[in-house]
Amino acid sequence: MRRTLFSLLLKERDLLRWEVFCVRFAAAGRELASETGNRRLATTSVGRTTFDRWSSGTWFGRPRGEAAQILQHMFGHTAAELFSPAPGASGSSGAPELAVARIGSRWPTSSLLLPAGGPTGIWDIAGRRCLDGTSAAVHLLPVTKRGESAHVRDLSQDGLHDLQQFLRPARRGFLVGVEEGHHDVNLYVRDSTTARRTTLPDSPAAGVISIPSAYLLDDLTYGILWALTQLDDGLLADDQALDAELHLLDTYLSLPRSAPSQLLLDLTTAGSSWMGSAFCARHVEQELADATEVPVFWTREQSGEEAACWLFFKHKLDYLRSLERFHGPATQTVRVFCLPEAEVARAERYEKVLLLLAIALMERFGIRVRVVPKPEYSEVDGVALVPGRRAVIANWVRVPGGALWAAGSTSSRGELRTYASVFDDAQSTDVLVGEDSASRLRALAGYLGLDWQWLTARCHELGEYGAAGLVRPRSRLLAVEALDEALLFLGKLTCA
Repeated sequence: MRRTLFSLLLKERDLLRWEVFCVRFAAAGRELASETGNRRLATTSVGRTTFDRWSSGTWFGRPRGEAAQILQHMFGHTAAELFSPAPGASGSSGAPELAVARIGSRWPTSSLLLPAGGPTGIWDIAGRRCLDGTSAAVHLLPVTKRGESAHVRDLSQDGLHDLQQFLRPARRGFLVGVEEGHHDVNLYVRDSTTARRTTLPDSPAAGVISIPSAYLLDDLTYGILWALTQLDDGLLADDQALDAELHLLDTYLSLPRSAPSQLLLDLTTAGSSWMGSAFCARHVEQELADATEVPVFWTREQSGEEAACWLFFKHKLDYLRSLERFHGPATQTVRVFCLPEAEVARAERYEKVLLLLAIALMERFGIRVRVVPKPEYSEVDGVALVPGRRAVIANWVRVPGGALWAAGSTSSRGELRTYASVFDDAQSTDVLVGEDSASRLRALAGYLGLDWQWLTARCHELGEYGAAGLVRPRSRLLAVEALDEALLFLGKLTCA
């Protein structure tokens, strides 16, 4: 893979610094505006993130409109020429360029920004419909796979020093090992905090660097990294506010119905989701404390972003464990998801993996999961129904009116019959056919368009190592224990 003409011209003209480039770009825009009479050219600018992407040396995407006109005026080449491989440039690429190209093309919600093509930069991660997005420091290293690990190769003393400098700060960061092949590249990811103890100078194992091959970056590991980093950084941003407002949960638990506005608290999407989820879990537990009959549950999550909370919010695992008292040799709870085909079609593959992992976690705890494809059921309340007695309403996903949650309970015969009819229809239209978890989860993989053999084999591999080495939570409100449970559970179904 050759570098773009644009990146080579930047170096040739000493424009690799964004601040220097912007001065020249603005001057060219004013000059071209005077020549053409197009006033917008005089005010067109280039942000740092955009410049870093343009200057990375790869050619995924190119400028359009006024920006393209100004670049052509600056360099004497069209945008198509500037952002295509440079004629006569070397055909080989270093690890950084290959990683940028692979991540940018395969996962549109990610981009690596490596100024001047160096090994250290920023990994930008964008949410889709729910999460807010975040970024992390990243350091790329060339690796060779041997056995069950990808080992760093050809690391000089300067390279080791640069790596140690990257690992020292207390920040979110990732090491990305790049294994180059003849026609492709494999990437392996490791949380920088787990690598720190083996690479800092005072470590007895300094310089011995490897990444487990189980941490191969694919739709499984990318989905985990993508969701957890966004939830983690959002909750860390809200840590003080959440700690100060936890008393609200106790206050609202004493009320028969509640739907507090999100405007009450200045929280990120992750913080709002955690607050709503935590309240609803406690609300359901409180309302079912005296229940003797087995309840059935309706769950509103429809995407990987929404379902990821089951895998990472620490209280979710405690909640599932609290419901195990309803399970016995002849009884089990049922939990229904509404997953319309249109929602499945618009989901990215890694999101579907997260959704399947969340459902596998429930099956792991003895819950019989059903999936309804009917879109008209998308807005059914999140509810725990004790047949004929009580419906406990607990919405925190896509709550109407911008509320943190909408919770209450009812014993109205009419409302109970309405909920019961919805659950009856769910049983008759369930797409998860099968008498055991393996067959139901395999049916779910088919419905989501996921390769069952690939997924279970990768879950087995990753589950043996644990997810913490891939990406470690920093917020006290998150954990990877539930995720590891789901990975190991699916991994045991490899031959099913």
